[in-house]
Amino acid sequence: MDAGALLVCAWGLSLAAHAGLCEDRFALPGEKNIMEEEHFGLAQGMLSVGIPYRHVGGVQGIWSPPWVSSDFAIETAIDGEAWPTERYTWRYGEVECAATKGDLDVASVALLIPDARAGLIALTLSNRGATPKTVSLAWTVRGTLDETPMWEFARTSSKTAVAMTALGPELRLEQGAQAVIVRADAVWDSANGRGVATVTLEPGARQTVYLGFAIGKIDEAVAACERIVSKPSRVLRKARAALDERVRDLFEKLPTFESDNAALTAFYNRSMVHLLMNRWTLPDVVLNPYYSTGSVKGGCVCNYLWNFGEVWEILPLYDPSATREHIKRFLHTDLVSHFAFIPTTGEAFGPWYMVNQEKIIGLIYYYVKNTGDTSFLREDVDGKTILEWAVFHARVLDNASIPVALIDYGPSNSHLELRRGYPYNHVMPDLNGRRYANYLMASALCDWAGMPQPDLTKRAAALKTLLKQRLWDADARWFRFEDGQGHADLRYTIQIFKLFGSGVLDANEEAGLLAHLNETEFLSEYGVHSLSKTDIAYDQVDIDNGGGGACTCFPPQIAERLYKSGHVLEADDILRRILWWGERMPYWGDSLVANAVDYRKDSPLQCTLDGATVAQCVIFGILGVDARTNGDVAFNPHRPSFANRLALRGLRLHGISFDIEVDGDAFEVRSGGKRFRSSPGSPVLWRASERTFGRIE
Repeated sequence: MDAGALLVCAWGLSLAAHAGLCEDRFALPGEKNIMEEEHFGLAQGMLSVGIPYRHVGGVQGIWSPPWVSSDFAIETAIDGEAWPTERYTWRYGEVECAATKGDLDVASVALLIPDARAGLIALTLSNRGATPKTVSLAWTVRGTLDETPMWEFARTSSKTAVAMTALGPELRLEQGAQAVIVRADAVWDSANGRGVATVTLEPGARQTVYLGFAIGKIDEAVAACERIVSKPSRVLRKARAALDERVRDLFEKLPTFESDNAALTAFYNRSMVHLLMNRWTLPDVVLNPYYSTGSVKGGCVCNYLWNFGEVWEILPLYDPSATREHIKRFLHTDLVSHFAFIPTTGEAFGPWYMVNQEKIIGLIYYYVKNTGDTSFLREDVDGKTILEWAVFHARVLDNASIPVALIDYGPSNSHLELRRGYPYNHVMPDLNGRRYANYLMASALCDWAGMPQPDLTKRAAALKTLLKQRLWDADARWFRFEDGQGHADLRYTIQIFKLFGSGVLDANEEAGLLAHLNETEFLSEYGVHSLSKTDIAYDQVDIDNGGGGACTCFPPQIAERLYKSGHVLEADDILRRILWWGERMPYWGDSLVANAVDYRKDSPLQCTLDGATVAQCVIFGILGVDARTNGDVAFNPHRPSFANRLALRGLRLHGISFDIEVDGDAFEVRSGGKRFRSSPGSPVLWRASERTFGRIE
C-alpha cells in the first residue's frame, strides 16, 4: 500500500463480499486529532513508542516488556534545524509527518516492525528546485535503560544511565546485558549521541534515508537493526504488509460494519483498533497472546479485571483461546483480594474491587454463550472447575444459610474513587443490584453444564424484591445508598443505568431512572456524565466516575443494555452524542469528556482495551444479535435514528457466518445462501438444528 493512500469503505460494496477490506480504515489525519503529543504513540504487539508529531523524524520513548527506555529520544535536524510538521497522519503501526521549506519537501515515516522489538524511521527528501541541493542531516539520541518486571497502572519508567558507544553505522546505548541500538548510514559521535549525514539532490530528485532502532538483549537488538537497515525499503514494505494482514485477520474473525452515516462507520472501526493495539505477543509474559489494559507508552500494561471484563462478548469471537487462558489466569488470582495481575510474573496486585465478581462470571458466561464451548466449564483451576468458580463468585459475601440480604461493602471509596470527600460506599444499590445478574448467569452456566442449582434463581428473585423495598426512593425516582450507620443518602451515579437489561428493575423503576437521562442531569452535547451535574459530589475534573465525563466503556455499555431492554430512543440518544469519538482521536483513553470534545489527560491509560465495547454495542445492541449455546442465533436489529442503512458482514457464531442488512424499516439476515426478511421489532431466529431461519413469535 502506498504511504499516502487512503482507502475509504463505500456503502455500495456487495453485502456478500468479505474480501478486499479497507486496510487503512484506522487512518486519522492530523488536522482532526485532539490527542496531545504526550499521549500520542504506536503499539504493535512487541513494542510501543511515543511519536512527537510536532516535528518530523522523531521518536520519544520505547516500551517492550520487560525492557523500557522511557526517556529515549531520536530528534532529527535538517540543515541544522528541527522542522515543524505541517501535516501528519496516524495509522495502525506508523505515523507519517511532512513539512516543506522553500524547494525542499521532507516526509518522515516512523513505523514499528511487526514481531520485533524494533522500529524504523524513513526520511524522504525531495528537491523541487531547479538547482542541486546539499542537505545536512543530524540525529540526536539519548535515553536511560532498564529491565523491570513491574508493569502496573503508571507508565513504566527507566532511570539507569547507559554507556554510549559508536561502532561504524551503529550507536549503542548499553546497560548491562541489554541495549537500545540505533543504526543508520551516518557518522556517529558517541560522546554527544549524535549522528550526521549529507544528502545531495539533483533538481527533481528524491532520496530516502533510513534509521533503525531496537531494544532488548544486546545481540538480539543488534541483529534486528542489521536486518532493518540492510534492506530498509523491503523491510518497510513487508512491515506494512504484515500490519495490513493483522487488520485483515481482525476483520476476518470479527464482522465488518458499514452505514450510510460515515461517522457511525468510523465509530465502529476506531473501536476495533483497541483489540490490535492491546494484543501483545511477547515471550516474556505469562500469556501469549496477552491482552493488556493499556499499551501506548507503557501505560497500564498490567491486566485489570474491571477492564478486561468489559469486552466479554466480543473477545470470545476474536480470540476464544486467549479468552479462556485469561479467564483461567484471573481465576488463579485471588479475586476476593486483588483486582489485577502483572504480565511479566503473573503476580496478583492491588486491592479487591467490588465489580470483580460480575466481571469474572460475565466472562465465563459470554464465552460459553457465544462459542457454545460448554466443555470449558469442566476445566480445572486450582482445585475447582470453571463452573464451581462461577458459582463461588456469585455467592461472594452471600450467606446461603440465611435469606438473601443486601451486602455492606464497607467504607472503601474504591468503587467510584470520588475525589471531593462525598461518600458512596457501604450498602450500594448498583453493586447489590448487579448481584441479580450474577446469580442468573451462574444459574444459566449450571443449566448448560447439566448441573442445575435452582437456589441461585430463587435468591435472585428475593434480591430483586429486597432491593426495591429497602433502597428505592419513589420521590427521587432513584436508589438510595446506606452508610455505615444505616443513614440513607442519594448519589446520582451512572453506574445505576447498568442495571438495565438484567431483569432486576421493574417497569416503574426503569421509567423513574430514565427520567434522569436529560440535559440537566446526565447528558451533555458530547456525551454522558458519570455523575449527575446536579449531584453535590459532581467534579468536572474527575472525568471517569466523578462527573466531568465517563469511563470510555460506560456510554456504549449502557446504550447496549438500553437496546436490549427495549429503550431504543434513549440508547440512540447516547450514541448520537459520542459519535465524534471515531473521528477525533487515533485511539481512546480511559475516559472522555461529556461537555466538550476532550479526554482525560491525568491518566497513563491512553489506549484502553475496553474501547472495543463500542463495536460490541453495535453487534449485540444495535444489531440485536443473541447467541444460544445450542447454536441458535436470534437477530433483533434496531435502526438508529441517525442512520437509515446498516450492514454487518461476516459475523461468525458457533461456526456459522451471518450477514445482516438494515434498510429503513426492513432488515435481512443471510447465511450460506439462505436469507430471511423481516422488520425491526419482529426478530428472526437461526435454527441450528434445521439450518434455516424463522420468525420469533
